[in-house]
Amino acid sequence: MTTIVEEKQHARLSPSASKRWMTCPGSVGMIEKLNIKDKPSKFAAEGTVAHEVHELCLLNDKQAKDYLGQSISSDGFKFKVNKDMVEAVQLSLDYIQDRIEMAELIGLRVEVRVEVRCSLKSLGIPGLDGGTSDVILLFWKEDTLVEVEVFDYKHGAGVAVEATDNTQAMSYGLGTLLIPELTQHDIPEGVSITISQPRAHHPDGRIRTWKTTKTHLINWCEEDLVPKALATKEENAELVPSEDGCRFCPVSGQCPKLFQRTQEVAMLDFEDISDPILPVVDTMTPDQKRFVMEHGAMLKAFIIAVENQVKHEVDHGSQDYESKYKLVRKKTNRKFNEDALDEFESPLLDHLTHDDIYEEKSRSMTEIERRLKKAIGVKAAIEVMEEVTSKPTGDLVIAPISDKRKAERPSLIGDFTDLD
Repeated sequence: MTTIVEEKQHARLSPSASKRWMTCPGSVGMIEKLNIKDKPSKFAAEGTVAHEVHELCLLNDKQAKDYLGQSISSDGFKFKVNKDMVEAVQLSLDYIQDRIEMAELIGLRVEVRVEVRCSLKSLGIPGLDGGTSDVILLFWKEDTLVEVEVFDYKHGAGVAVEATDNTQAMSYGLGTLLIPELTQHDIPEGVSITISQPRAHHPDGRIRTWKTTKTHLINWCEEDLVPKALATKEENAELVPSEDGCRFCPVSGQCPKLFQRTQEVAMLDFEDISDPILPVVDTMTPDQKRFVMEHGAMLKAFIIAVENQVKHEVDHGSQDYESKYKLVRKKTNRKFNEDALDEFESPLLDHLTHDDIYEEKSRSMTEIERRLKKAIGVKAAIEVMEEVTSKPTGDLVIAPISDKRKAERPSLIGDFTDLD
């Protein structure tokens, strides 16, 4: 049996797109003017399926492995829940279970709410309707609510999502504070934002939490969210290119302001468009290199957006590029058919043993640590994990000064420290 997941409708000023419209208020009107609709994406559909497994596990008190091999369809794409998805979802489930167990140890009761409607309609701004949070954890001390935690699952493996000042999750947190049923209680000051992104590396871990406050969310609403929502309604709302805002914008490939900024970033001489000139890197000034570094990701996003737009035009019959570009098929590798690796019914088992096809893997570190805590207690488990684990030193990369990681000493300085 195949489960079909229906796509959720997004508000005009949706929390998931808040990074874009809060940065670039003009993008909302431009999207509406060009009548751009979200294009189905296999990656987005896979994320929806992973969310569905995550939700089913929490609602039915199941483990992710209970859905291994089940077919789930979303937005025209069909997926079979595989081990990679099971491991990713289970990491999140383990975190939630761990939070419950740790809270119970100190006498708290945890209420887990799944797919919670976090409405912002009471703010009175058309289009700013709020959204649906994956999970809300409510921590109770008898009848007193003592903490709220917004938990957002991200299945994407590409761009690591920050928990700190995450406008999508902050919108859910704000909407949680406005749930009528909860406003009857004294809303606690402590609010936590947790991002679970098991398939993407982040220096703070695959699951990371930012602790904020009710006061901060309310101030953010009044001073930032509401003014920027109102700015999108202005007749000539400004287009403001930025790395985060343009990354997933559906009109980035057609945005005149981004095109203008891209020319500045690339420092191209478009006087003669047939022969653009790029500067020699060694001759660039530090100011020029800083400028390119600050806008490099936006430039990459623009190039990808233009490429996608050209592909769309050629695919729809445009002759404007026929002497330069054509549609071709990507090279692919063989893959097993849907049931070829079925653990019990694979045709390969007629010729090979089970061990020829499958190999045993260890459980995730998070799952092993969770089981260890239950077996010997939290303090002893931490000591054992410190004994059996190590963290390799990462390669050097360049990062913005705002990055939270500690700055490393330049290699040349280290090499010459003993010359005095």
